[in-house]
Amino acid sequence: MDTFDEGLRCQDVHAGLRNIDPNSPVLAPLTETQKIGMAAGLASLVKGQDVVQDAQALKTVVAEQLDVSPYAFNDVVFALEQAGFVSNIKTTGSRITSFHENVPLYTSMYEGLGVAWRAGTPSALEQQVISLVDSLAAAPLPVEEIADRVGLDTADLQQVLDVTTESSLVQIIDFPDGRMAYSPFMGFEKPDAISDLAIEYGGHEIADAFLTLRGEQGMPLARAGRVLTDAVARGIVMAPSVPTPSGSLESFPVLPYSVDREFLRGRKPVLDKALSVIACLKCGEYYGGRTSLARDQLVRVINKWLDPDRGSLPPHSSHRRQYELLHRMGMVRFDPDTRPGGSWTVPTFIDSAENRAAFELARDLLTAGEDVGRRIDDDSARAALALGTEYVSPMQTIGRVREKRTLTSAQWEKVIGAAYGREAL
Repeated sequence: MDTFDEGLRCQDVHAGLRNIDPNSPVLAPLTETQKIGMAAGLASLVKGQDVVQDAQALKTVVAEQLDVSPYAFNDVVFALEQAGFVSNIKTTGSRITSFHENVPLYTSMYEGLGVAWRAGTPSALEQQVISLVDSLAAAPLPVEEIADRVGLDTADLQQVLDVTTESSLVQIIDFPDGRMAYSPFMGFEKPDAISDLAIEYGGHEIADAFLTLRGEQGMPLARAGRVLTDAVARGIVMAPSVPTPSGSLESFPVLPYSVDREFLRGRKPVLDKALSVIACLKCGEYYGGRTSLARDQLVRVINKWLDPDRGSLPPHSSHRRQYELLHRMGMVRFDPDTRPGGSWTVPTFIDSAENRAAFELARDLLTAGEDVGRRIDDDSARAALALGTEYVSPMQTIGRVREKRTLTSAQWEKVIGAAYGREAL
């Protein structure tokens, strides 16, 4: 593996390890990979901000949003400093108070983090976990062939499988003649290939479900049916989650089969932001009550943020609460009230290349080229993006719904078998 792949997979592995109790002893041998994975998430969040003025506030945000442990925050920031992505760190006692960021393009970012991971002398277990996830992201493998095909130590194989299956980084399907292992990143990074295989080999029920999802990206999982629920639980379809007004988490499966593959691999943080926007908007469509938007109006909400003549909404008393998720994702900032004596906030779009690409990607996935002409007012736009102050990534959604499997392994055999037969998809 090259350093780019290693840096990328550190972020992926950390995403999976977030499904495990942080106090579990299983995580002890994976500290270096976790640190670099956390560093990748933090770097992606602050990229383009130039100066982080309140690092302690950031510490709270990343603990909630990215599971960057408060106890690891300083180590993560210093790891970014060693990689050359952070400078001018200011401290008060043991607390980091501010720093400058100089996070490069994602290709260079992952390469630098891969170099940092190697310099941290990761344990043998960490190296094998990274290698296994990377290999299974390309195509499934029979469990009995993993050690030879991936180059793992046979003595460590069971421990590697225990860690990766518990964290949902690896899924295993029982076939009549053995077990087949794959990584959800196979489906997440190659949704076009997996979708085509499901439609071609999955039988009528699975094919219909995937075609339905292609027709409406982000439909609520509660209404998507048992096939798509099973596909999400098995890590075949990605599904971000946000809370509904009732407080319960709802998932919104997305099949970005038409997306530039760079967003699925080298620019994953941009896709993650796009998924958060889709989840909020679809939550607004289905669970917004009297402020619900029609499906063909959702793109207008995005256009209000992307309009170079606007870029912000007028001050409102509820803005800080309603746009907290986008603020945590680094997509908007809370500017002061411009009215004389005003005390409210002005949510302003942070117009970076990554944020603009994320909104545009969300718009493309939602509309699929449809012409959307109906206008909406600021109150409707605010309501649509207001739902959900928490974002649960697709990897965490797998852990949340994996007990809801209803389809048998036999119903997925031909799909996974076809993926194996094609080796690297």
